[in-house]
Amino acid sequence: MLCFYYLHQKVERVIGGVFEKYGRFIARHPWKTVVFIGIINAALGVGLLKIDPESGIHQYVPIGSTASKDQKNVETLFKINTTVNFYVQSLPDLGQFGEVIIELKNGDNILNISNWRHIKELTAYIQNTSIVDSSGNIYTFADLCARSHGDCVVDGSFLLDNKFILDMNSNNITYPIYNLSAQQTIVLDRFIGNVNAPNGLIIQATALKLRFNLQSESFDLSRQWEKRFVERMALFENTDITVKYSYSDSLSVELSKNVTGDISVFSVTFTLMIVFACLALMGMNCVDNRYFLGLAGILSTCLAILASFGLVSACGITFVDIVGIMPFLILGIGVDNMFILLSGLADTNSAQDVETRIGKTIRTSGIAITITSITDIVAFCAGAASVFPSVRNFSWYTGCAVLFCYINYLTFYTGVMAINESRVTKQLHWFTCCKTKSHEVLKAEGKSKMFVLFCGGAARQKREEVEGPIEKYPKILLKKAVLSGPTRIVIIILFIGYLGVSAWGARNFREDLDLRNLVSSDSYHYKFYDTNLNYFSQSFFVSFYISSEIDYRQESNVLKIESLLKKAKGDKDIGSTFQLSWLNSYINSHEYDISTKSNFTIGLKSFLALHGNIFVNDVTISGNSIVASRFHVLSTNLKTSSEQASLMVRMRDIAKSSVLPVFVFSPPFVFFEQYVQIVPQTIQTLAIAVSVVFLVTAIFMPLPVLILLVTVSVSMIMVGVIGLMQIWGLTLSSVTMIHIVMCVGFSVDFSAHICHAYAHVPGENRDARVSTALDLAGGPILNGALSSVIGIVVLAFSKSYIFFSFFKVMFIVVVVGAMHAIFLLPVLLSWIGPIYGTPETEPVNDKMKYSETDEEKQNELMNYKQNTIPRLSTASLRSLNKAS
Repeated sequence: MLCFYYLHQKVERVIGGVFEKYGRFIARHPWKTVVFIGIINAALGVGLLKIDPESGIHQYVPIGSTASKDQKNVETLFKINTTVNFYVQSLPDLGQFGEVIIELKNGDNILNISNWRHIKELTAYIQNTSIVDSSGNIYTFADLCARSHGDCVVDGSFLLDNKFILDMNSNNITYPIYNLSAQQTIVLDRFIGNVNAPNGLIIQATALKLRFNLQSESFDLSRQWEKRFVERMALFENTDITVKYSYSDSLSVELSKNVTGDISVFSVTFTLMIVFACLALMGMNCVDNRYFLGLAGILSTCLAILASFGLVSACGITFVDIVGIMPFLILGIGVDNMFILLSGLADTNSAQDVETRIGKTIRTSGIAITITSITDIVAFCAGAASVFPSVRNFSWYTGCAVLFCYINYLTFYTGVMAINESRVTKQLHWFTCCKTKSHEVLKAEGKSKMFVLFCGGAARQKREEVEGPIEKYPKILLKKAVLSGPTRIVIIILFIGYLGVSAWGARNFREDLDLRNLVSSDSYHYKFYDTNLNYFSQSFFVSFYISSEIDYRQESNVLKIESLLKKAKGDKDIGSTFQLSWLNSYINSHEYDISTKSNFTIGLKSFLALHGNIFVNDVTISGNSIVASRFHVLSTNLKTSSEQASLMVRMRDIAKSSVLPVFVFSPPFVFFEQYVQIVPQTIQTLAIAVSVVFLVTAIFMPLPVLILLVTVSVSMIMVGVIGLMQIWGLTLSSVTMIHIVMCVGFSVDFSAHICHAYAHVPGENRDARVSTALDLAGGPILNGALSSVIGIVVLAFSKSYIFFSFFKVMFIVVVVGAMHAIFLLPVLLSWIGPIYGTPETEPVNDKMKYSETDEEKQNELMNYKQNTIPRLSTASLRSLNKAS
């Protein structure tokens, strides 16, 4: 145990000495420091001119994923002309389209011929939507539509077919499979919603869906038409039907709009933080008043945000939507740093010179914010290595902001503290900077109470004189609670209960991302997506790609392909009766010829050339060789992300088990990848962050008990955060993963502050040190927690899932983290805290005056060295000898 003590003392002398020298340097040059750092921050902020905002759902899709690579492979193997041969199962992506869901306003059965005139009216209205390009050319849907065998492709157009209308009138529509003709079989649950079909025949349905597909060759014009489609649909009116609408990029656009709208509330948060900081620090002492220190703290933080935005933007990192929550987070971190520094400053002796006071403040509180800042920065560095663009870019911006916030507080804000302390030393009024007398002197001179209140003051004699109500009064109750035997037991029991509930919640925490949450509930896309999810099948095509040449004439290869498709259709989430196989259809056709390789290919070309052949995009032929082909199956109605991701993984396993050169792909797989990678990515980030907490704590507080307590506390907080997230209705996704990364850094802040305070305060026993540690760190922790909550409270009213979920997670981590720091850790420290490293400081004479002679200055310097070099107390030596 003795060796740990000496190690701790050596680290304290070396690191503390460096920090103290640095603080003294800043105190000697405060104005130069403030001006220089202000100019640097402003100069870096110029980089905002290069900011590159990027929005869209692709931010939450992992880069370099298997699906992304497969998608590029598909685009290379198969070239599709959507102006001629459009088939949805052949697309390498989700395509471009405008989509509508039609319901009767009274909610009745829509499958009635009397409603068909409204559907025809709507169809004509959409097809008449036109745009004008920069050259003045007019384009209607007919000019930009995707086509198949000469006709525009409108998914659901069979609803207007005479055969379907006749079957509808005679109640003869089979469900879910409907044969429109001998050549055309339709899966109805993708187009007719909220169906009642007790005997396989539809007797009632309340919704219909139509999709107007656009050609991908004219991407920009198609996108322009889509936007015009949304504008016109917003104006569409009908007395009998309700139309909900969307287009291919609606989710990305509405997501960006939702987030951008809520970023504006930062101004409200900024105002609230200024008011809180100033009120918390402003007292009735007109000399030793910290009002301007509160303003300077907010300014330091805002400069850090400006500098980080500018630098990271100048480096070419795109500004993704979720970076919008960063200022709210940094405000909380910055104000927490401010309260810790001011607590350290209040603990110094005002009779000493400014340079000494600032040096001592940075020696103690500077190290405290260094510990928390390093852990925050490294946590975000771990996030910057993520495969999710949203997590990666958020981590770059936020990690840089934390770094600048730390630098600003150790430079800009420390300079402001030195300037303020110099004013206090000169007995100048906080607002007028006029020479001021103390309250006692003014009262003796017979001044009025108002004059004394607003014009009197003096330098503090003890820290309580400058502490605000949140710093002064709660810690009195806290000390009574954590140092009372029965209350300690109650606290431990409550935390055991909390840990049990949190562990239960963490065990049930699931990965999921409801896309409805990404947009505002009053968005047109939300209304469409909600109805689509509830009424219509979310099935999708799954395609198996043979990516190199094989001999399709050999029966063994035909059997292998059939076995592959049979395995796929045997999966519980794949339809057992549906498949699209060009090979089976070719074998059953008159053009089939396996006499020679050349004849096989010639026959296949003739087969594919038949009018309306849906397999025309499924085979790539070069000369007489088939270089690639694909086969399709259809999933069942999968609505949850866990089901979708699980199916993707199982289909890949089936493909890998085949001896054929085959891979499996579906356009939705690109998005499903996040559900597969989110868990390992989150675990990896958490493991790195907790390891860094352990390492940083070991460096700055090399005392085994404190290292253990901080690490266990952070782990407990993270279990609590994850468990309470589940209880509060949140799930694991690429959105909440960002919040969890943020929590790791934030969870260590309060715990590190109380343990660092315990390690550096005097006291003959554990209880005494806990009491003093709460005096030093308890107030700043409460102020920091309250300021963080104030900083995010406006987000509780946000319509954006990103911002509202951030509020939930931030609120949890602040409250849980503060409770660990002011209740659990003090109790544990009072029981098992180290007592062998007590720094014993000589009592300082409050009446000590400034030295004027060289001899007096030399004596004061010797006293300073003696006071600041930690020594073992008699009680500590006895404890060490006994332990040895």
